Amino acid sequence: MAGHRITLKDIARRLNLSMPTVSRALADHPDISAATKDRVREVAQALNYIPNYRARYLRAKHSRLIALVVPEMNMFFVPSMITGINRVVQQNDYSLIVFQSDNSIVQERRLIEYCTHLSADGVLLVLSSETTDLSHLNILRDCDIPVVLLDKTIDTTKHSTITIDDQEAGREAASYLIDHGHTRSIGIFGDQRQRISALRLKGFRRGHTERSIPLADTQILRVTMLDELEGQLDKAFEAHPDLTAIFTMTDELLVYTHHLLMRRGVKIPDEVSLLAISDGQAPGFLHPNVTHFRHAGVEVGERTAHILIGMIEHNSDAMMDVRIRTTLVEMGSVATRGKKR
Repeated sequence: MAGHRITLKDIARRLNLSMPTVSRALADHPDISAATKDRVREVAQALNYIPNYRARYLRAKHSRLIALVVPEMNMFFVPSMITGINRVVQQNDYSLIVFQSDNSIVQERRLIEYCTHLSADGVLLVLSSETTDLSHLNILRDCDIPVVLLDKTIDTTKHSTITIDDQEAGREAASYLIDHGHTRSIGIFGDQRQRISALRLKGFRRGHTERSIPLADTQILRVTMLDELEGQLDKAFEAHPDLTAIFTMTDELLVYTHHLLMRRGVKIPDEVSLLAISDGQAPGFLHPNVTHFRHAGVEVGERTAHILIGMIEHNSDAMMDVRIRTTLVEMGSVATRGKKR
């Protein structure tokens, strides 16, 4: 039978049994005798039978597939988030499939539609920077496929979201630096089209306002593409020769900022202190180890997967907005200037 996919019909014909009997035997049905089960399994193995899961999924209406769509794969946060998601998915007898939208709304729409063709039981979505509305998720609702947005989201009252408290993390970062005597710092933020960036910047401003510390617009660096950072950092040093601290809102910005500071010969924390929001891995690789507000990718992944699987198994469309608090991890990159407030 070279080139022919072995089917239940082939096994049934070989054993002179009905197809339902073969199917039940392979499924270990209690109505089938142990002897018949053994005969069926032996022939199935000899013929290299591979179950047709697609047909099974269509009959059962469940694929036990969960799809994750991310804008990009990088070495920061995303791998640990996937680890957390996959751990919970496997524990609950589901399988995870991961897609990359390349930060394109067009590709994101295509992938969401593709998830319906796969009969995915649920979808986890990290939005692209181009996504400004969620109308393309209506197809999931029409197919009764629950979706949870995580990490990079936009404001919505229709879909469950799980993020850290981005604004509070930005506020705490500013307050921490000011309380350590850094009244002239700069904040480095990502693409402002993304809610995560806008909220962290809003919190950073709020932290200065609460401490009655002025914050000039030249102290805010908005980085859409990473190669823009060096030029912006040079201008910030020129505009603020008295700056004593830098805050970065992500690991990616942290690592490149650290590289640029090393290249300039800046001593951390003697000359400039460095603070970040991080999942905790990159700060341990840098010297000195970087003080950060920990945003654990594994925790976000696990919490999100638990929420989605709960929605699937209870057939629930309840909307949740979950905010995970960050945890301060003090290391060696922030010096205290003058008297601590």
